[in-house]
Amino acid sequence: MTIRLTFFMCFIILSCLFADREAYPQGEHRAGREQAIEDYEKEKLAKFKQNIGRRLLTVKTINPAEFYESPDDLARKLNIKREKEGFVIMEVVQNQLGTMNFYQVKFDTGQIGYLSADGNYLQIKIKEGSLISVSRRGGAKNKDLSQSKALASQAVELVKDHLTLADPVTGPKRSVEKRMIDQKMSSFPNLKWRYEAKDIGNNKYRVTQYAGEGVGPPLVRTWIVDISTTEVKAENLAAKEMYR
Repeated sequence: MTIRLTFFMCFIILSCLFADREAYPQGEHRAGREQAIEDYEKEKLAKFKQNIGRRLLTVKTINPAEFYESPDDLARKLNIKREKEGFVIMEVVQNQLGTMNFYQVKFDTGQIGYLSADGNYLQIKIKEGSLISVSRRGGAKNKDLSQSKALASQAVELVKDHLTLADPVTGPKRSVEKRMIDQKMSSFPNLKWRYEAKDIGNNKYRVTQYAGEGVGPPLVRTWIVDISTTEVKAENLAAKEMYR
């Protein structure tokens, strides 16, 4: 009886496996898995970027938080001299291999350092007491300069990374910045562009791109970026054309 039951269970499992193969061909299954991984990484990065502009204190404890001089050389640790040192998270960066994420931070002394962003390192260190979260002083108008610059930088990066119309030749969608680079390489060798971000309240920024070849007025594109949700919306007609 036991043997029959075991055989029956194996038959059911094998049937499910073959049914799954028929419903999802190997290529489609692989593509779906790769897309899921890509979506997960984007979601994780967006979560990390929500900490941009956050102000904290590092405190010398038995097990202090570790800061590095470079994300590519973890042997070079940053020397924090004072018992308490304030810093602001400026942006999220990766090492050259693209395998680790770090917060680029700026200390009150002007030093730049890198703090691990992977896992729950930041939250763990706050829970341990080696990092102390400092509440923001006042409203949006009273943000200190470094914090405001960090949030504006995040808004610009979200626009640069935002996916637009698919490439008519290769198929995949290209980011705003990738499209500008492709245009410069293929059609407009003198093309130059820059971005500006302006705080319009409620955690929202208007990001403006100025693009031109130096002759005549530049083409102006604008987006509205919600820092709290990382949502990016093309605002004017010139920006919307990139998505058609």
